[in-house]
Amino acid sequence: MNRTNSGICLEQLRPLRMPLPKRPAFDTSGNWSRAPLPRKNAHVRIHKLSDADGFIAIDLDNADRTIGIVRRAKKVLQGGAKDLARSLTYGFGVHELKYSGASAGLSGFGEGSEGLIEAFQTEVGPMVESGAFLPDIGKGISKADLAPLLDDDPRPALRLAERNGLTLQDELVGHSVAAASAAALGGLDGKRVSIEGFDVNGLAVARALVASGAVIVGASTADGSIQSDDALDIEAFAAALVSGDEDALANFGDVNPANRIFGHGVDAITVASKMGVCNHYAAEYVKAKAIVPAAGMVVTAKALAMLRKADVLVMPDFVSIGGPIPLWSHEGDIDADTAVAAAVDTTTAICTEALAHEDGPLLGACYKAEAFLGSWQDTLPFGRPLAP
Repeated sequence: MNRTNSGICLEQLRPLRMPLPKRPAFDTSGNWSRAPLPRKNAHVRIHKLSDADGFIAIDLDNADRTIGIVRRAKKVLQGGAKDLARSLTYGFGVHELKYSGASAGLSGFGEGSEGLIEAFQTEVGPMVESGAFLPDIGKGISKADLAPLLDDDPRPALRLAERNGLTLQDELVGHSVAAASAAALGGLDGKRVSIEGFDVNGLAVARALVASGAVIVGASTADGSIQSDDALDIEAFAAALVSGDEDALANFGDVNPANRIFGHGVDAITVASKMGVCNHYAAEYVKAKAIVPAAGMVVTAKALAMLRKADVLVMPDFVSIGGPIPLWSHEGDIDADTAVAAAVDTTTAICTEALAHEDGPLLGACYKAEAFLGSWQDTLPFGRPLAP
């Protein structure tokens, strides 16, 4: 069995598109069970839409609920959607919910794609009513695009309420990223953090980090990266990014290529810009003590092996961005502050348990998710939530 220099079995790191062999499973008490759980010889199921140019990737059948984002672009690829669905399934697993992850893709903008959203709404409406697919807003999709489907969504409507320019759902992601960062670093008071992909919910992440005592000293967007010796004014920075000013980044420091952020000498880097952005090339330059995903599937399997060898903690994305999950599963009345507290408490508890595992927090969290999945699925699906 092949192993990296960090002692991890390479098969443990295989992502969704590379099958995993059978291996001893973790039982729900966190102990090894010598009886291996069988893994399903199948991929994430693709439900092709009949009246719209699109699809829904659905990870597991027979789930109580199936939830996932909807993305729209000129062409949305099924591979990325499958990866995102699997990551969300593992997120539900660590929260011990019999839910399945999903991800929908709509292809087309402009001429020739008129009526795409309306066709999607019509076809998906019955699925929302039955809980077969509950959609969330992804790239290229607005709240208005999903508005006709919201009344039938059983999740608390509070998740989409706005507070200080952000939806509560985005705010909860920010708080869970901060909680995962705090768990990795033993607290955030005075810790220096850079935010990769600030234009992907970076304000929510930055606010939560600062509220927990962290100092934001670097950030990147698709246009480049900046680093400062002093604390970055996150509100001014966020406002500059949406102002349309071509020199927005330059107003806050010397602008370097976006990938230079991985070389920042900070305590932690949150990562969000795109799937697989933290690859083996980026990992070679990481000086931070922890990599904390602020979006799904941002770390590759090869990068994880390299970062473990360098004693860099890599937190599981399906935990660090799972802040909304307790709210999604809540029944009855709840207020925003209670939802925030639940996001922080559950993320902290799961990360603390995963950090204690000898294989590191990401694999430790995978084992926890798989233990629960094995309690209600006859077989486990192939592949863990790592970018290929």
